[in-house]
Amino acid sequence: MGVSLGMSLSEDKAADLRVKHLEMLQAIITRMAGYGSSFKGYCITVVTAVCGFALTMHRPAVIMLAFLPLIAFAIADTQYLRTERRFRLLYDEIRTDDWKTMPTFAVSLKNAPKSSFWSAAFSWSILSFYTPLGIGVVIAIIGARWGNV
Repeated sequence: MGVSLGMSLSEDKAADLRVKHLEMLQAIITRMAGYGSSFKGYCITVVTAVCGFALTMHRPAVIMLAFLPLIAFAIADTQYLRTERRFRLLYDEIRTDDWKTMPTFAVSLKNAPKSSFWSAAFSWSILSFYTPLGIGVVIAIIGARWGNV
């Protein structure tokens, strides 16, 4: 991962640069985690709005449309979680690399370790949010049909 240290750069300077490289990656990881939180906030807002609109208009079948944004946000959130995990793996590779070598400052996922989409999709952060929300939509559909709204 690193570039061989020349005569002009001390080991201490190379270590300082490596810390800067890790800080760059940590900032990306933090930003990716923030996106996941934003997706969840937007998803609950849109799904609730669709359900509320359908109930207000006395159209229980329209509640089923709430599954479209729910699925779209779940897929996008899963992809961002997968990308975050890849950056975490890249961070670990760089962290364990030889600290005497000059860092490359690469932040591309081109050479980052792979992470499965399905592994991210079945993670607790995805399932524990989108599954109960989906169950809530099903309950709203059943309640609207049973209550003859």
